[in-house]
Amino acid sequence: MLAPGRRWEPLAPLLLLLSGMLRPPGLAAFNLDEEKLTVYSGPESSYFGYAVDFHHYAGAVSVLVGAPKANTTQPDIQEGGAVYYCPWPAAECKQIPFDTTNNRKIKVNSTREPIEFKSNQWFGATVKAHKGKVVACAPLYHWRTLKATPEKDPVGTCYVAIQNFSAYAEYSPCRNSNADPEGQGFCQAGFSLDFYKNGDLIVGGPGSFYWQGQVITTSIADIITDYSFKDILRKLTREKQTGVAPPIYDDNYLGYSVAAGEFTGDLEQELVAGVPRGAQNFGYVSIINSTDLTFIQNFTGEQMASYFGYTVAVSDVNSDGLDDILVGAPLFMEREFESKPKEVGQVYLYLQESAFYFRDAQILSGTEVFGRFGSAIAHLGDLNQDGYNDIAIGAPFAGEDRRGKVLIYNGHRNGLNANPSQVLNGAWASQSMPAGFGFTLRGDSDIDKNDYPDLIVGAFGAGKVAVYRARPVVTVDAQLMLHPMTVNPDNKTCQLPGSMIMVACFTVRICVAFEGQSISDKIALQAELQLDSLKQKGAVKRTLFFDYHQSHHFFPIVIERQKQLHCRDFVVYLRDETEFRDKLSPISVSLNYSLDESIFVDDLAVKPILNYYQESTVREQAYILVDCGEDNMCIPDLKLSATPDKYQLIIGEENCVMLIINPRNDGEGAYEAELHIKIPPEADYTGVERNHKALRVLSCDYKMENETRMVVCDLGNPMVAGTNFSTGIRFSVQHFENADFSIKFELQVKSSNKVKPTSNLVNLEINISAVAQVQIIGVSRPPQIVLPLHNWEPKDEPTKEEDVGPLVEHIYELYNIGPSAINETLLHVGWPASSQLEPLLYILHIQTHGPLQCQTSSAINILQIKFAIPQDTPELTAFLHNSTIPHYVGRRDVTIVEPQRKSYAKILNCTNVKCLIISCTVGQLERGKSATLKIRSRLWVQTFLQRNNYQYTLSSNVSFEVKKMPYKVQPAKHPEGSIAIRTSIIWATPNVSFVIPLWVIILAILLGLLVLAILTLALWKCGFFDRARPPQDDMADREQLTNDKTTDA
Repeated sequence: MLAPGRRWEPLAPLLLLLSGMLRPPGLAAFNLDEEKLTVYSGPESSYFGYAVDFHHYAGAVSVLVGAPKANTTQPDIQEGGAVYYCPWPAAECKQIPFDTTNNRKIKVNSTREPIEFKSNQWFGATVKAHKGKVVACAPLYHWRTLKATPEKDPVGTCYVAIQNFSAYAEYSPCRNSNADPEGQGFCQAGFSLDFYKNGDLIVGGPGSFYWQGQVITTSIADIITDYSFKDILRKLTREKQTGVAPPIYDDNYLGYSVAAGEFTGDLEQELVAGVPRGAQNFGYVSIINSTDLTFIQNFTGEQMASYFGYTVAVSDVNSDGLDDILVGAPLFMEREFESKPKEVGQVYLYLQESAFYFRDAQILSGTEVFGRFGSAIAHLGDLNQDGYNDIAIGAPFAGEDRRGKVLIYNGHRNGLNANPSQVLNGAWASQSMPAGFGFTLRGDSDIDKNDYPDLIVGAFGAGKVAVYRARPVVTVDAQLMLHPMTVNPDNKTCQLPGSMIMVACFTVRICVAFEGQSISDKIALQAELQLDSLKQKGAVKRTLFFDYHQSHHFFPIVIERQKQLHCRDFVVYLRDETEFRDKLSPISVSLNYSLDESIFVDDLAVKPILNYYQESTVREQAYILVDCGEDNMCIPDLKLSATPDKYQLIIGEENCVMLIINPRNDGEGAYEAELHIKIPPEADYTGVERNHKALRVLSCDYKMENETRMVVCDLGNPMVAGTNFSTGIRFSVQHFENADFSIKFELQVKSSNKVKPTSNLVNLEINISAVAQVQIIGVSRPPQIVLPLHNWEPKDEPTKEEDVGPLVEHIYELYNIGPSAINETLLHVGWPASSQLEPLLYILHIQTHGPLQCQTSSAINILQIKFAIPQDTPELTAFLHNSTIPHYVGRRDVTIVEPQRKSYAKILNCTNVKCLIISCTVGQLERGKSATLKIRSRLWVQTFLQRNNYQYTLSSNVSFEVKKMPYKVQPAKHPEGSIAIRTSIIWATPNVSFVIPLWVIILAILLGLLVLAILTLALWKCGFFDRARPPQDDMADREQLTNDKTTDA
């Protein structure tokens, strides 16, 4: 009834409290058969599968299913709930007629009104069976406590069925006429149920006494004996109930879950009760004495609101003869570092070591957020027949689409395995609500009589129940023997079939036996024998089967009866030593086997399965005899030294490096010896030095090992004792973008020997530097201007560029000689723009070529004078593109930093006139590349006409500073420099302007010619043109003449 100032609510929502949130993963299968499962279906929206149990009667096992929202044939009752009987093998489920009556009524004020209310009573929310007796409860059954008022209380009620459902009796321990507010009006008896092993009943009523809760025990015999449908308020003589506690225990929910077990050493079972909201909402589980219902011991949860005690179960997990306790806390939240807590759920296992003494809890945690791991816990019995009991744990809202999961944990001597051996995944998708697969579980019964316990899983949201049967477990004893264990390559005693080739060989023997509970006498295995199995796929296998010339062989093994040893021999031969390199590592021989299920033809029976906890692979090893002494073990002494042919690299140059490497072996033979060179990212392997007689030529390959670039060189197999030589390995170093101040090569000799397989590690470091020589040159076009200008008149308001004055262009080129690149340079030009507010060089346009961006300190061409940009001449184009045109850029044209000539002209520059500043940023310039700036201006002639005959030199100043190079490595000092480009202003000598008549010019020419003729004649007359000859010449001429005459005669 309703208490003053207290809002009472039934615990119905608590039944679904854990059905609110959700999410997903999965695992391997062991011996619950997921293919031949039996599925029962109930009416839609009936919550068929909310409670399940096995029912044993007359040697047969069937399935009981609660459907707490099902409709029945009861008159005027809506969704009263039902329990279904489902025979096995699969057949149609039928309602068990526990109660076929309407609400009982009483006479109130001359009218008959109901005294009980069975609609929505959730009959079938709990179902338990024990030795043919079945109890099902309706925790939301309501009772009219005070007859004079219409108020009703959810006291709960249960029904007992005996003799294969031929007789029924009702049991409602909280139904009474007590109207006290702290009484049992909200008891909800039957919220949880269990049996003692003697058959007595345990009933949980978590709503009694302001939801303090209580547990009630009684004898089934007392309920059945002298039962009368009319005796509504009957009390049983052997009934026991926990009483009311102080108010601090209000809202604790004692009896939310119950179980039975023995924990005091007196052979009398105690009951275990979950109190999920006790201990200030941390929750606890109590062990309660079955004789007087006194509290013996508590286990308290570790996290508030985790609902520790939501479910409890008892099982002897480690098979030590003592019962152990399992507790579910499905709302437990896992905290990871600073992240938001995740609700995953936990299960706690308390192993009993002696009476009243338990080990610290073993904790199993869920892995899926909102999966509600621990909502159900079921004792399975010994599922895999290994001598230890196993446990099933439900996570009803985990998995894909919130379909639910059941996780199977196998027991061992120290508790449960930390990881599940099998995960069952729900097959039914969410409809109006999640399927809830795993919300209820029941095990420890053998439904198919194969001596292995089976499992029932309920999925009430989908209205389904699945029965999983356990498969018989086959344990195989497989042995592998090799003879001899050490193979001598020189002892070639076997002749290959069909040839005259002799080979070294050895024998592989396999022996197999099996055993298992409920296994037929004959089984078959599919076997595979692999030779040299540790070699990677594609590698050369050193041994082959004598008859098949393959390194693997598939074959069947048929064993006729249990524990019978089946043996078989195979001959294996060793390949010729020239066909493989590895002579030291063992030759691994492995036998893999699996169960051949094709011989099991029974459609109903589940097929056996191999033991999950036993390896299905057996391995043995043989060794190749090597020349390493009596112990057949070579111990090398490998040493390595190396030097580079240069210790300094300059970025931008070719940078070819040769490493001079000296490996040696001062010990026994090193097999599969290799030189490993780890290449830095900046380098590329180019080859082995072949042109130096003192350096041995090795066989080297470029490889990638774990994303590391390597050069691997063969040093011999074996690299014999006393080996000592030098070799040269060449590299090209070009990739400097992310290089530090040095590059490092890492070298080591490695072998396959077991002892001392490697040499010392050598690290070679080569320094890197960045060097760039940068030059700036410039030219003025024209270099000088002569004033005054011919046929030019000044304009008061010039509109065209010709109105201003003659064209003056200054061109600057920043050139990177190299070898390294530069990628950020500041260029500044100081331009003589005006003096005392009078313009000097008026800029019209600024043109750039190359990676150059400029801005001016003030606007240019503010008068908006129209100008045209002429096409560059070929000579200027060549200059802009860094070509050498001597006849264009002459020595006097290009201004380089050189001594100034003496000049009497006044220099106008940024020290004495107002300058416009042009600031430019130059981008990346590789070696041999340049950037050019061209300033197109007009000389403001009118300014200079006012200073007639004064000589001036207009000078622009340009400077540069390299700020950065495109590498991590930067020079200690970046290049910088400056020059001045000058344009001279000179004045022509004043002229008298008159016209000379033509006749004067002709007369002057004729007079000149006449004077020349007179002068020539006078000189001739004076003998000026006669030549004086020496006497010897005259005599020689006469002798020559005489000789000529004699000859003619």
